[in-house]
Amino acid sequence: MNPGDLSTAPTEPSGSVTINRLVDPTDPDLVTLLIATIADLNERYPDYDPDPVVADSEYFVARLDGAPVGCVGLRDIGGGRGEIKRMFVAVDGRRRGIAARLVTALEERAAERGLSSVVLETGIRQPEAIALYQAIGYIPIDAFGEFSDSPLSRCFGKTIGG
Repeated sequence: MNPGDLSTAPTEPSGSVTINRLVDPTDPDLVTLLIATIADLNERYPDYDPDPVVADSEYFVARLDGAPVGCVGLRDIGGGRGEIKRMFVAVDGRRRGIAARLVTALEERAAERGLSSVVLETGIRQPEAIALYQAIGYIPIDAFGEFSDSPLSRCFGKTIGG
């Protein structure tokens, strides 16, 4: 999605989409996607310079016809909560429902790990991300952790599992 595009109605993928959980955070496809994630964030937030790999996270990679097009990380932050980190879909994979599929895979894994909710932080300069998360059931929550005092942050959460 383009930064100004708030529509969340995805089109169906025109190719084969697979979502794989990765154990190795140094996987070349994942590293390429994480670098693209940070580049996208740097365009929106020029002073933001995080490490692409979030420690203690497990990652998922989406592939379209075998080519890596998206990623997301899951980090256990305690208290039965998982956190979404480094959600990204490359331009070639956008508007195809891939982001929602990545989040679904992450939520299923979080439930397998015994987590009862998933939270996330996104920024006010990412209206398409905010629209996506709200469309798939995430609701605004109080800012948490390092985002507590950030005027650029918006936090969301969702109860998962049964």
